[in-house]
Amino acid sequence: MRKIYLIFFSICLIAIVFLLTNYVYKIKKINRNYDERYNTESLVALRKFPFPYRAALTICSDIDNTETLEEYIEIQKFLNTRNFTNMGKGLGLDIGNSFFFYEPPADAISYFQGGLDVADNFIRLIKAGYIDTMHSYGKKSDFTRKDAIVSLQELKHHNCKINVWVDHTKSSDNFGDDGTFGFGDHLGSKEYHADLTIAYGVKYAWLGKVTMITGQSVPINLKNFTEIYDSDHPIDSVINIGKEFAKHFVSILGSKKYAMRKDNDLVKITKLDDGQLIYEFIRFDNYWEGVGEGANSKGLAYAISNKTLNRLKEVRGYMIVYTHFGINSNCAKNICEETQDALRNLAKEFEKGNIYITTTSKLLRYYIIHKYLDWSYEDKGGRLRINIHKVKDPVFGSFVPSVQDLEGITFFVPHESKPIIYLGNKRIKHIRKNNADNTEKQSVTISKKEGTVR
Repeated sequence: MRKIYLIFFSICLIAIVFLLTNYVYKIKKINRNYDERYNTESLVALRKFPFPYRAALTICSDIDNTETLEEYIEIQKFLNTRNFTNMGKGLGLDIGNSFFFYEPPADAISYFQGGLDVADNFIRLIKAGYIDTMHSYGKKSDFTRKDAIVSLQELKHHNCKINVWVDHTKSSDNFGDDGTFGFGDHLGSKEYHADLTIAYGVKYAWLGKVTMITGQSVPINLKNFTEIYDSDHPIDSVINIGKEFAKHFVSILGSKKYAMRKDNDLVKITKLDDGQLIYEFIRFDNYWEGVGEGANSKGLAYAISNKTLNRLKEVRGYMIVYTHFGINSNCAKNICEETQDALRNLAKEFEKGNIYITTTSKLLRYYIIHKYLDWSYEDKGGRLRINIHKVKDPVFGSFVPSVQDLEGITFFVPHESKPIIYLGNKRIKHIRKNNADNTEKQSVTISKKEGTVR
């Protein structure tokens, strides 16, 4: 019997060693890919973020529980303008929001059930770029493909573009087969609409995946997990570390359910149930009580605390923060006071040039263009020429970007060089030569209007 136990123990030990060795090997491979992707050792190199930023963040808020148009507008006014609100002077940040087409009026305002003022303001904010996300089509007990057709016709009629989709809790028109299960991508179901929605222009989708790791698209190491620890909540945070590590471990070993976590990347290419490809993104929520528990007006202060922002800058990562501004019943104002303070601090990080803040749609578009940009450079008689050829988009097809698409794209260049940038055969007029950043390297940024180098 003792011999049997010894054999069993030996087999278990060998299996554990094998799994850990395999895990470490794959982590090294992932990190090596990051080193190659963001290599800045070349004479000319693509900077990870627009100059001068060291990280990038967006707040992706679901519209749930936003019960009145006045509340919705006041929140956006505080986030997007410098005007005075019931929370004081606005932040002037580029932070978007989401909307429903259908939703029970007691749950939230929606396009078709909220009245003409709601619909008109949604259209206005979509055109202004401050509504950039469709939070599914919304909860409608008898939702069918026809409802999607009517909704998309409404957007097309008003010449509105939305390219971000976020699944809505247990809504039947959701994409995906886990977490936020729905039939929106199931061929043959009465709710099937994925072909129409993607053909309309939706390219990025959130299918329920949330991470507690601060900073995506960065190398993986032990600190990614230990940084989750909160000394004010030691037991809960240790449990969170264990859960996060376990999910990552099984993702490395091939788990389909947790595949989004494997590379700790912001975006991965995902095949929907009908076979179509889409860019799936992950959101961030590190609240100590667990994922989703802090995704509200009050909990947002925790997610964008100084600790989190400092860690994000340290790892030079991307991050899409998960929240619901409308879940604010325990707030004296439309946004809880501690979150107002945290948002003001976030605005300072942007103003200081530390963290790039923009809408979810713009951040995802920047990420894809940056990742798949096809470019080269040459030295022509002592003048550096950077040539942008196209974006090799593996999902929706290669395309030649516009100058507007390229806004913020930054190249490290040698000191004293006089760079010019061409898009195809056309020279880009508006580029900005930057001073050296904290890496002591100079750079040049494609800009719509600020400063030029000739």
